[in-house]
Amino acid sequence: MNAPRWYWAFVLANAAMGAASPLLPLYAYYLGGTAGDVGTLAAVGSMMNVVASLLWGRLLDATRRRRLFVVFGFLGVASAYFALPAITRMPQLYLVNGWAAFSWMAGSSVAFLLVLSGFPREQWEGEIARFKVHCGVGWTVGLAVGAGWTSLVVRLLGEGWGLRSLGFIVGALSVSAIAVGLRRIREPEVGAHLPPFRDAVLAVGNFLYERFRTAPLQLYEALRPSQLLRFIQGRTAFGPDLILCYYAAMLAFIGFSMVFAPFPVFVRHKLGWPSELVFALNVAHHGVSVIAFGLARKAIAKWGHRPATALALLGRTGMFVGFALTTPAVARWLLPVLWAVAGTTWAFFQLSVTAIVSRLSPSGLQGQALGIYNAVAGLGNVLGALAGGYVADYLGFPAAFLVAALLMVVTLPIFLVEGRPVA
Repeated sequence: MNAPRWYWAFVLANAAMGAASPLLPLYAYYLGGTAGDVGTLAAVGSMMNVVASLLWGRLLDATRRRRLFVVFGFLGVASAYFALPAITRMPQLYLVNGWAAFSWMAGSSVAFLLVLSGFPREQWEGEIARFKVHCGVGWTVGLAVGAGWTSLVVRLLGEGWGLRSLGFIVGALSVSAIAVGLRRIREPEVGAHLPPFRDAVLAVGNFLYERFRTAPLQLYEALRPSQLLRFIQGRTAFGPDLILCYYAAMLAFIGFSMVFAPFPVFVRHKLGWPSELVFALNVAHHGVSVIAFGLARKAIAKWGHRPATALALLGRTGMFVGFALTTPAVARWLLPVLWAVAGTTWAFFQLSVTAIVSRLSPSGLQGQALGIYNAVAGLGNVLGALAGGYVADYLGFPAAFLVAALLMVVTLPIFLVEGRPVA
């Protein structure tokens, strides 16, 4: 069966966001931003995702209009990046990133409701998986467009206009997504049953391979104050083994973001690489991770979930130490190898840990358990981005990378504690 044609609106939108993903950190560096500024930029976007997911979820349940959210979301992204040439200071860039993240969540939130309302319940998981493949293709194409565009235009117009003009490309892709969405998305018929946003949250919970695109959807249920308080106190229905897994995941994601949030500044400032190579590294990372998911599935089937998680954490420990030792003299051959390790270990970690969370969760609560896992990951990303940026500013990039490696060492035995086996 062919995919619905409205999927192409989200392919274009994800291409826009793929091209935009390294753009704002690179533009922050162009404006004179430090690693701490770039870490704050990442944290602002993550926090706005949280706020927006709570708001849009409630609004979606209160109305039957779907195209309105698509138009608002993608138009908001377009306006943010069309405004990039006018941005001259970091506080302005924080506002642009916050507005883009807030707007993006409107379109992201409605996407899964469109899938759920268009297919029978028994087809939800399979169709969400197919939809995410389309989104992943769009994201990869966007990264490739960003790499190609900056490599050509920066040489002609300089870095400033090379990055600003890429903002126009992002805006144009977002506007194209609006045009396709208006043409192809149909509003639900009067009287038709519409699944609530919470059902979308739980259905999406089983498909977390690319957390940065859909993770905030899980926070709709997981970040209620009562839920968070019970989680922190350990008074939940999930049991001590799963709570321990959440704490380990928090430490792991703090470590991940301590490295990757300020990494574009490290590559540009310390290694002297041009912007197009930062895009190229992201393309390679994404491509390797997609390929590695197949290897990860086989490894998990052969060795088990916890050994696969341990392998991922050991690989990232060595990788972070390698980043700390990277100098301009060895970066040309060492950095591509380390980024291949990054893509591979991400596939192993994400598949194995989400499987552990799913298997340790009580029957009927898998969606909520995965939602809380993503809430924990989101909070770890915020804390790690802030910590990594400011540690890099005050103690140097090697210090930030080595602290992250130490967090991997601390996290490893927590994940290996097995009070209850995971089949």
